[in-house]
Amino acid sequence: MAESTLALVKKAHQTLFTLHQFDVAEEFFSPQFIEHSPLVKQGLKGLKELIERRAGQFSYSLERAFSDGEYVVLHGLFEGLSEQPLVGFDLYRVVQGRIIEHWDMLVDQMPPNSSGHTQLDGVRNINPEARRSESLERVLPFFQTVLIDQQYDKISLYTTGESFIQHSSDIGDGAAAMEAFLVQAKASGNALNYHHLHRVVASGDFVFTHSEGDIGGRRAAFGELWRVEAGGVAELWDAIMPVPLDEEALHPYGIF
Repeated sequence: MAESTLALVKKAHQTLFTLHQFDVAEEFFSPQFIEHSPLVKQGLKGLKELIERRAGQFSYSLERAFSDGEYVVLHGLFEGLSEQPLVGFDLYRVVQGRIIEHWDMLVDQMPPNSSGHTQLDGVRNINPEARRSESLERVLPFFQTVLIDQQYDKISLYTTGESFIQHSSDIGDGAAAMEAFLVQAKASGNALNYHHLHRVVASGDFVFTHSEGDIGGRRAAFGELWRVEAGGVAELWDAIMPVPLDEEALHPYGIF
């Protein structure tokens, strides 16, 4: 089931965003499809208009993909969809063999961070020997204690310490660098405040968290992809997207 769900989403994504074909959308999407992306305003109709308007002008490169029950996570790069290349996550929900819901968290592509890592490089494939349950046991306490409760001095307890690899363009490797960044952000009035964890999608050593909160009072959507090793969280990718004030009015189902 998981493999067929993943295959369906990858094929749909390629058909739309690489081949720019929309006439076969009914093969992939439920009639009850709900679109949460700020880039698309009217569900399948809006998605069709976007693809037809930008056909031949944009492309997509997939770096990571995995599924968990109804959900599929894609991590990659859009070029030509906006003025700047966009990096981040697409989250799909599949019910009865059709895509019924989609969210995305996309941010501008940035130069490598101070440790030389980009927003997309790093380990690409799931460790087949890793256990989903053990990965969740590492990530969820980190998320609650460090991000929600803002106990930044506990980061080293949940990660692989100074070997922890960071793909955020603003932060270098190591637990200390992440702690320093979050402490400084809070001191300057731009704290990353996590309010609610909406979805967790996990497979093997990969865990994706989809949450909402604010940055210095400005509402934001948070997408984070965590890779776990025996010693703790070993690698982190993110896409943190400000939410425009009018998005809820434009999306009757909300963007979360």
